[in-house]
Amino acid sequence: MRDSSALDRPRGLLSGRSYGFYVTLGTVVLSVVTAIVYAALYSNTPRFMSWPAFAVILAGGVLALILLLLRFGQIASAVVALADLAGLLLFIRVIYNYVVVVMAGIDLSSFEARFIVCTVLFVLSLAAGIVSVFSRQTKEAK
Repeated sequence: MRDSSALDRPRGLLSGRSYGFYVTLGTVVLSVVTAIVYAALYSNTPRFMSWPAFAVILAGGVLALILLLLRFGQIASAVVALADLAGLLLFIRVIYNYVVVVMAGIDLSSFEARFIVCTVLFVLSLAAGIVSVFSRQTKEAK
């Protein structure tokens, strides 16, 4: 006979949560996806790859997930938002020269698709992090 408590554990992690929990969880997933896509697209171009940005976003996402599952939603949302901000700033720090070259038309005439994808993901991650900070993390009592 199966132990029904083992089947109830995953449901217990998600039951009784407010919408802020799901917003923060989505932000964590988006942050991890951003880090993976960034590493996949730029790891072979060391000039434009910021491993600290990758590490900060990934570590922030993992730490936020742990905090979220331990029911520290407000702290988790702040952690993921700050990690996304730090990652975006580190990304800007290494990619600004590429932007200058394209804007001035020195070597390239348009932005590459990988730059646009990474920039959009970084900005969306930060925006989602900000939304999660201001989302209610605890369910209202009725």
